[in-house]
Parts: sequence; C-alpha cells; structure tokens
Amino acid sequence: MDTSVGIDFYMTNKKKAIFREESVKFTEVLQRYLQNEEDYVKRYKEKHFKRNREIGPFDLLIGLDQYGDKLFSTQEIHQLVNVCECLVSKYKTENLYREEIKEFAEKLLELCKEALQKNNFIAAFGD
Repeated sequence: MDTSVGIDFYMTNKKKAIFREESVKFTEVLQRYLQNEEDYVKRYKEKHFKRNREIGPFDLLIGLDQYGDKLFSTQEIHQLVNVCECLVSKYKTENLYREEIKEFAEKLLELCKEALQKNNFIAAFGD
C-alpha cells in the first residue's frame, strides 16, 4: 500500500469499503500539480478569451478535500470516468508528473468502470 499523503479511492457498496490490496492513490503532489496546470489554463482563457471563471473539466477530482471523505454517486462516477479519459488523453508526455497523472487516471478509470459494472460506489478518503 502506498504510504504517501493524498486521497485513496476505494470501491464501496455504501455499507463498507471494499478494500483491495492497494487503493488508487491520488497523491498530494499530483493533486497540486494538476491544480496548478488547470488553473493556468483557466487564467489563460480568462485573459485571452475574456471568459468568466468557469468550472474546469477536472474540478470534480482536483477540488477534493485532501483531509476529508467523499462518497461518489453513480452520476459522479460517470463524470469521473470522463475526467479520467480526458486526463489519459491530455497528459501523455514524457514529463514525470504528467506520466504519473496518466497512470493514476488509468487506475482510477479501471476502478470506476468496475464499480459501475458491479453497481457499487467509489469512496475517497483523505489522509
């Protein structure tokens, strides 16, 4: 199990978390990197396209409280699937952090699809 600080994602049936040998870990470092990257994109659009601050496509993920817990509904899991698919597509470069984000997104995508298939939910537990 990864002992770094961050948010752990598990599948749950609402009564209890279904713990695997390893959770899908969204480390604090990756969350901060992704927040900075996406905030830069938002500011650029705001400045150059005169758009108001809008909710970004990854806010469901990067807006999570690092110290809180969240139970994702079925609708939110579908949104997480879209987020993960976008991350996998967008962050496919040789940069270390981008590669780690892509790997995290692939693992979370797999977990989300499994949860949907088994009519379960996703729970996120912050450290």
